[in-house]
Amino acid sequence: MEQQLSQIELAEQGEKLERLSVQYLQEKNWDALEKMLDPACQFVGMGGACDRASAMTLMKGMNLGPVKFKDFKVTQSGDNLIVSFWLAALEYLDGKELTPDYSPRLSIWKNVGGQWLCIAYADLIASKSS
Repeated sequence: MEQQLSQIELAEQGEKLERLSVQYLQEKNWDALEKMLDPACQFVGMGGACDRASAMTLMKGMNLGPVKFKDFKVTQSGDNLIVSFWLAALEYLDGKELTPDYSPRLSIWKNVGGQWLCIAYADLIASKSS
């Protein structure tokens, strides 16, 4: 089932997936966002690792505002896309404001029956310094 994408298609697909997931987060379209996550999806951030259900709870409390992206890098390994990028946004975690500066992100997407599902996501944002 593995299909190698051209470098241009790869870059476009990875960026499209990230922008769409952020759009769903901003719109609070939880059903659509959850459909993009593999049941075994694992998230990691500065507070530690969590499963899909815990990550959805965290995302619902984010109140994500305007977002800026930069420096997308996308590679393919078999049916997986590995996407790294930088994201800047005003985000909240447990009621605390996180830094609005750019921070690195990394996601891994698996093609399952023609649909891309996120199987891992790393959010390396720090708390806002006082």
